[in-house]
Amino acid sequence: MNSPPTPIFKLLHEPWIPVRPVDGGPVREVGLRDLILHARTYSRIDDPSPLVTVALLRLTLALLHRALRGPTSTEQAAEWYKHGFPIDRLEAYFQQWDDHFDLFHPEKPFWQVRDLTLDLEGGKYRSHWTRLGTEVGSANTLPLFNVAGRPGGERTDALTPAQAARRLVEGQTFLLGGLIKRFTTAAKAAPVATLALTAAQGNDLHETLCLNLPVYAGQDSDRAVWEREPLTMQSVREFYEDELSEVPTGRADRYTWPSRSVLLIPEINKEGAVQVTSIGFAAGIPLEGTAEGSGSNIDPMVTLRPPADPKRPERFPLKLKRDQLLWRDLSALLTGPEGEQRGSHPPGTLTHARAVLNAASAPQGTSVTVTGLLSDQGKAFAYRQEGYTFPRAFITDPEAFATAVNRALDMARATAQALNHATLRLAAEVVSRGGEREPHKDDVRNLAQTLPGLGAYWAALEAPFRVFLAGLDTPEEAATAWRASMTREARAAWAMNVQGAGGDGQVLGFAFRPRRTDGKYQPSPQSILDRALTSLNATPRTDSTAPEVPS
Repeated sequence: MNSPPTPIFKLLHEPWIPVRPVDGGPVREVGLRDLILHARTYSRIDDPSPLVTVALLRLTLALLHRALRGPTSTEQAAEWYKHGFPIDRLEAYFQQWDDHFDLFHPEKPFWQVRDLTLDLEGGKYRSHWTRLGTEVGSANTLPLFNVAGRPGGERTDALTPAQAARRLVEGQTFLLGGLIKRFTTAAKAAPVATLALTAAQGNDLHETLCLNLPVYAGQDSDRAVWEREPLTMQSVREFYEDELSEVPTGRADRYTWPSRSVLLIPEINKEGAVQVTSIGFAAGIPLEGTAEGSGSNIDPMVTLRPPADPKRPERFPLKLKRDQLLWRDLSALLTGPEGEQRGSHPPGTLTHARAVLNAASAPQGTSVTVTGLLSDQGKAFAYRQEGYTFPRAFITDPEAFATAVNRALDMARATAQALNHATLRLAAEVVSRGGEREPHKDDVRNLAQTLPGLGAYWAALEAPFRVFLAGLDTPEEAATAWRASMTREARAAWAMNVQGAGGDGQVLGFAFRPRRTDGKYQPSPQSILDRALTSLNATPRTDSTAPEVPS
């Protein structure tokens, strides 16, 4: 395979971003210019990988911020939302930076290091393109995701230029830190590699872009990766030799951070088409400070949570959890009196989206997606994207909306606590054979953990919570239905636990029988749950207290 003349693949014009048309047609690929200028004709960016999708969205937002130097106010954002972007300013910017979006440019390849060639130092910097894809076999991916290579040899599969461009954007956004031995021993993770990224969703792609363009401050000092001086091996190496790091100059810089030094190596295959098999790969520019930023440089897609220790003022970024869907912690995304008391800093994208929809007098609420990569000890094991629908109440009365959500989640947690308490009491009765012997606490805990009710309770509540959330334009009706769902699922979960503990007459006796130990009355396991559910359904609709959990 011979080395071809340097090909040209300009990301502003060449089709490479997958989009779904609003008319229901099949997904097709478009360039960045078409994506922005005709965004109303597309419903969304639609790559099979949610990591690629959100990375492409962040790139597009960075381009809009830099081209339009805005929005400078919520009112301007609402104007764009209703009437479109100023096309003349976009076209002038596209023309100015056209060459800097060439994927294979010999002097300034897009988001790459121009002289990271493969023959340096005996091919030390050579890697397969899969180093760029978290889920397709990178060094930080568990074997479940790895694709087997050819028997007795290395992988030889190749990417088209469009595929290579998408993997480049994904890798710069989501690659994990770890051993690399290229410029440094261990490379840092990309700025938002494992964080939960929140984006508001409009009725079409144009609305989505406007809803995720928070007011843009500090645009004079900010820069995107294509506005930087082209990176070289020497300029990157100096950071590590001098033990330096760099602070993003603003939002676009943060969205397009060069977390890895990459050079895509184009080849010509047997059919005469350009492809990418090998890449140059090394550590990128080390980021100073926290990945989520601080002050006016906080990443707008990131939610910040209060520390567990109140003596430590630093907030920490929200991440998706391995064993818990985000709806159970959805109040972190919301603002309002209760949200402020809880110390969360909601994502700027969602706060901005609410302000724009309100200013534009939009008749509907909005949908929200939260995307994240899940990792353990530097290894990626899953990625997940969750979507939620917020009704009009989220726009018109955000404080009441947040209060209702917080109250609903508090009630669900308290009911789960009562279910867990009842389950531990039942396990103690079973292990002690109704009080014949003193049970060991480890035996009680181990038995309780084998019973499936608590997990089933939370799993069964996901769909009712979504119904509750969408119904908060009529909050009293939504709350009544939510309490009914919690009661129903708690009782179903309790029945599963009783059955799992044996389910025979003796176990049923343990479940319903109270007893007195050392002169102290102990309610039956069944009554612990019953009292909590009675408290739940007796709670006045304006009362924010959670159901009582008997001791």
